[in-house]
Amino acid sequence: MNQNYDRDKLWEFPADICFKVMAVNRDGIHLEVLEVVQRHVVHEDSPASQLSRNGNYVSLSFNIRVESKQQVDALYKEVFTVDGVKMML
Repeated sequence: MNQNYDRDKLWEFPADICFKVMAVNRDGIHLEVLEVVQRHVVHEDSPASQLSRNGNYVSLSFNIRVESKQQVDALYKEVFTVDGVKMML
């Protein structure tokens, strides 16, 4: 199946999204990721977190409001610079 769509047309801004980060579970990872998120969006709550079965990884969930595609792209790019971040949704 061929899906031809324009990614930029899928978003309508402003948008409320659940931004998820999967990372190595280590001391301070929550605060480091939160600090980056707060540079890009207003977010005052601690992220919801879920440990992996063996406790090696953690999933952090942020409910945020984004205003533009450029803001989303900048957020994703900077969060990936945090040591231990493996994936984002």
